[in-house]
Amino acid sequence: MENNDEKKEWYSNKELYEMMVDLSKGLEKTNAELAKTQVLIRDYNGLRERVDKCEQRVDEISGAGKGGKDMWGYVVGGVGLLLALISYLA
Repeated sequence: MENNDEKKEWYSNKELYEMMVDLSKGLEKTNAELAKTQVLIRDYNGLRERVDKCEQRVDEISGAGKGGKDMWGYVVGGVGLLLALISYLA
């Protein structure tokens, strides 16, 4: 003797169809969000590259400025040494 519960399906065809439609809609939303995320990541990577280039230029500029300041220090020191030698010899 078989029980009616064993023959009964878990879900009707209509319920299964509705579940599949809901799942499909959910996947469409997920794909749309994924596409937005990919665009944001691409834009971020481009921005990151630009920031890296700007940082490199700032480092070069500050290095050149520091080198110029160092050069003036040597010039002032050299002039001072020259004046000290002249005053010592005179």
